[in-house]
Amino acid sequence: MIIYIKEGNFFKTFNIYKYKVEEMRGVLCPGKKDLKKILDKNKNVKFVGGRIMQELGLGTMLLNNSIENYLLALLFIMTVVIIIKLFDKFLLKRMDIFINKFSHSFSVLLKNIIQKRIYFLLYLFAFYLAFKELKVSSQIDNFVNLILMILTVIFVVLAALDILTYSLKKYWSKKQRSEEQQKVLNISLFMIRIVVWIIAFLFVLDNLNIQITGLVTGLGIGGVVIAFAAQNVLTDLFNYFTIFFDKPFDIGDFIITGENRGTIEHIGVKTTRIRSLSGEQLIISNTDLVNSRINNYKRMKQRRINFSFGLTYDTPLEKLKMVPEIVEEIIKSTDKTEFDRAHFAEFAASSLLFQVVYYVKDSDFKVYMGIQQQINFKLKARIEELGLSFAFPTQTVHFAHKNSAINNKSDEIQHFPASENQANNKDN
Repeated sequence: MIIYIKEGNFFKTFNIYKYKVEEMRGVLCPGKKDLKKILDKNKNVKFVGGRIMQELGLGTMLLNNSIENYLLALLFIMTVVIIIKLFDKFLLKRMDIFINKFSHSFSVLLKNIIQKRIYFLLYLFAFYLAFKELKVSSQIDNFVNLILMILTVIFVVLAALDILTYSLKKYWSKKQRSEEQQKVLNISLFMIRIVVWIIAFLFVLDNLNIQITGLVTGLGIGGVVIAFAAQNVLTDLFNYFTIFFDKPFDIGDFIITGENRGTIEHIGVKTTRIRSLSGEQLIISNTDLVNSRINNYKRMKQRRINFSFGLTYDTPLEKLKMVPEIVEEIIKSTDKTEFDRAHFAEFAASSLLFQVVYYVKDSDFKVYMGIQQQINFKLKARIEELGLSFAFPTQTVHFAHKNSAINNKSDEIQHFPASENQANNKDN
């Protein structure tokens, strides 16, 4: 206990344990009057005022822990905070500059995750280690562990969702999408967040020793019942996501599927609408489209053309050999074409058949037809310049000499015997 005394003209602190300690025995909580009575016995000192205080030291116990333990825990937390601040000020900036050279968006994502998620997790981890060095009651220990576990799960889930959202949006930005499909992406992200948070919630309940087996079983049975009842709808929905992410076709593509052909006008959750060449709108379920073979002409970079023509059989051999060179010259002189081959292919039934293959470097059907028309005009003009003719199906009939035909016919006359002639006359 400390008291203030006046000795001469100076105020001093006085340890009562060192001065007539025996006078304090039996006094549980001495006040100013008790201290004054004790000090009045000493003529050299005069009581001015005092307070009762226990001397503090590193070994002083407070709530089952020494002050030294509290100071060590606080020192550990402050050390972690200082290390994080130094890392954020020096190393993080340099790392951000380095990553920014390769990808600005990933650099921003990584910086946000470190500053908003990882730093907080490190603070929680430091607080947890410091707290474990202190002796507290089991109730307080369980409560603190529960809070730290919940906060850790929350920030881990937030970091995972940040990475997942960035990945999907990065994939999305590489391809052109409509506003409607952008809304679908947002809905998909929302559904993913719900699923992730449900899993995190079940994880927390499991760590609280709450039996979730029945809950999970109930959710599973309910999901199976709902899936069985809405089987067709869910099948079309999942096939829509297959079309959405796999992208076999986009709006505006010209496709052929089975006997149907046309341009994609709308891709819905359950059906896809196609505008046919004849003008009507075809509505086909997503399941049928995914399970069928699809020819997508919109994504065709070049078109391979194979056509043939025939010349008459009276074409001279010398001019016949000139035809492949003429065809090659005509195709190479036409824009947006690439010549492949031209050959005298076969002796057909009514013509000498030539086969030609070339490429049109454009997927537009109208462009292809215009190029083919130019080639046909030029080819007809050059064939006529050579004095040749295109063949068409003909049939030549050869007749024999008239007299020889009559003689042959007379030889076929049969002579009947007389008996047979008489029998015939009797019958008549």
